[in-house]
Amino acid sequence: MPALLSLRGLLVLALLSVTAASRGVAQPALSIAAEAQVETVFRWASQRCTELHLPDSPARALRRADGGIALFAAHLVNIPMLGADFDTLSPACAAMSRGAESADPAAFQDRFWVQAVVPFLDRGRPRVLGVASHEFMGWRHPGSCATPYDADGRRPAGFRCWYSAITAVVAEEGDWRFQPILAPAGVIAASPAPFNPTATQRSGFFSVSNALIEDGHATLMVYNEGIAGQPRGNCLLRAPLNELPGGWRGLSGGVFSETYPGAYASGSPQPKPCDVVGNEVFAGAPIRGVVRIDRPDGPWFVAIFTRAAPRDRRSDSSDGVFVSTSRDLRRWSRAERLWAMTPFRSQPEPGVYYEYPALIDHASSSPVFDTVGASPRLYLYLTRLNLEDRRRGLDRDLVRVAVHLDWP
Repeated sequence: MPALLSLRGLLVLALLSVTAASRGVAQPALSIAAEAQVETVFRWASQRCTELHLPDSPARALRRADGGIALFAAHLVNIPMLGADFDTLSPACAAMSRGAESADPAAFQDRFWVQAVVPFLDRGRPRVLGVASHEFMGWRHPGSCATPYDADGRRPAGFRCWYSAITAVVAEEGDWRFQPILAPAGVIAASPAPFNPTATQRSGFFSVSNALIEDGHATLMVYNEGIAGQPRGNCLLRAPLNELPGGWRGLSGGVFSETYPGAYASGSPQPKPCDVVGNEVFAGAPIRGVVRIDRPDGPWFVAIFTRAAPRDRRSDSSDGVFVSTSRDLRRWSRAERLWAMTPFRSQPEPGVYYEYPALIDHASSSPVFDTVGASPRLYLYLTRLNLEDRRRGLDRDLVRVAVHLDWP
């Protein structure tokens, strides 16, 4: 556990809000003890249902109707872990769901990763909405990419022909196999430009935080990149719970007013760009998770993400899991490092790396565990990549470490 052992004493990170600090308001602090142990929640080597069953997204928890837990850490094969509680989780192999791998980018039926879950009523029937990162990589479909392979016959370097969107998939509780909603209804956020077979960089809406449920609405932070006229970074999407799986509007000009159905939705007007929040703090990094802490002075939000130095300019001081706080999800405090580790995308050589952080309070009263309750203890969930072979990267485990929450 090199990342933990490198911490000296107790790492206490005050999560500062400039606005709150100016008023002298007490602020939350998160800490990880140097002797804290990393617990393995899912071990790929012994628990996988298929070779491609691995944690490739941040962990998301849902409280089932029977009081048990469903936990998701999706790959292109979406397999939940089920248990009576967080300590008895095991994979439900029969509940695997995956995309149709359609070669038509307009269909939004290629591969999907469930990255947020929201229970909702569908004509009075309880169901689970999965908010998915949908990925269309043209080089995987013959004839779809102008440069499908490099000169030596290998898959293309970088992000050529990578076109992504956020889509809606739906499952029945107890079955857990997510089924995509057909486009255009199932498209939550897509680029206003069509797939470009000559693109050398990725484009679209790529990843999504967990859902925050409050005041009859679900709110997401969605990361976008490579969209003409749209600044890169994290945007906010919001939908009334009584309009799910649809009803999503993006924050633009300070108002939740814009829809992003994408280039293939006929008759849709060109949307205004969504407001990118916290870019001076997040520096273009995707927000992987957000939790809400309710206090007498109002709610505090804590966002979690990773930072990594470029591979050719290694700097351990800038690598790790970082956190920032906000009172309104729009203005964010200076980021502070919670856990020192080397993210996967910055790996210099074979070894052990981490990605996809999420914060979960096991005692949360929320059905989607987006809140932090009275207990001062919550958990940092991460994917641990055991990279003996850097090119392969299938040997990945889901792990967690206890985090202490304190108030001055």
